[in-house]
Amino acid sequence: MESNEYPTEMQRLVDRIAPAWPPVLDVSPGWYPLLAQLDTRLSAIAPGYVLQQCKSKFGSLSFYASPSDDPSECNEEFNETIRAAEWESIETCEECGADGAQYVIHLWVSTLCPEHHDARIAAVDGDPE
Repeated sequence: MESNEYPTEMQRLVDRIAPAWPPVLDVSPGWYPLLAQLDTRLSAIAPGYVLQQCKSKFGSLSFYASPSDDPSECNEEFNETIRAAEWESIETCEECGADGAQYVIHLWVSTLCPEHHDARIAAVDGDPE
């Protein structure tokens, strides 16, 4: 997705991405509310925080950010806030944001609600549901 195609609340995150990184949030829309809430919390802790990368990895949110543009700065509350959101992601459907669980579908780990799990299985198996 092009950086200018994101909803407003996600564009704020894209605007925080460090210049050396591509302006991409590599997650599905079901996690957008989780990311918007994370951005609000991190902004309160470190208003000038910098995002390096945001992606789904093994069915979990991977959010790489620093409290400032100084890579040596460490803020434990900042880091704990990110870890809490990453843990929350493993129970949140990537597609719709409903309660979900992690599934392995053809060696790919995804966090999905039952409806999106069934749809993904059908799509992968070629069933035109």
